[in-house]
Amino acid sequence: MYKGFNLKKIILTLLAGALLLSGCADKTRNAQTKFIKQSKSKYKLAKTIEIISKNLAQKNYKLVYSFDHEKEALKLKEMLYPTKTLEFSNNKIETKLIACNPSMSLELPIRVAIYNELNGQTHIAYTDPEYWSLKHNIHNSDCLKLLILIKQDLADAVEQTVPKEKK
Repeated sequence: MYKGFNLKKIILTLLAGALLLSGCADKTRNAQTKFIKQSKSKYKLAKTIEIISKNLAQKNYKLVYSFDHEKEALKLKEMLYPTKTLEFSNNKIETKLIACNPSMSLELPIRVAIYNELNGQTHIAYTDPEYWSLKHNIHNSDCLKLLILIKQDLADAVEQTVPKEKK
């Protein structure tokens, strides 16, 4: 055998090359997963935040925290487009979910990201609450119903910001 020949290194190098040639890096930038719900808003960032906050407040979620990523980046003399993470809490639902599995506290309060692109397009993103059933091994039917309720509440809150499709 050739001295210094390492089959593992060659295979790993070939796999890494194949990933680069397939455009993996480019595809992941715009990748959609079934675990992340993403929408485009027809409104600017501030109006989108206002609408989502109002809609969730009507369903007993309160905005407990808003983090401005753009502002924090500027403190570091870095530039980000407007990006905010909002945290919404519904203590009644959260208490029941954490009782199902204390690790659910990693997901709560519920986080919603609202951000702009260079062209000014506002986007909304959040983790699909049904995914939490897999991540936290939730099997109890009452707990699963709560996750579906949260999913529907988030979808309803976002729906009013999404442009209507043309028929």
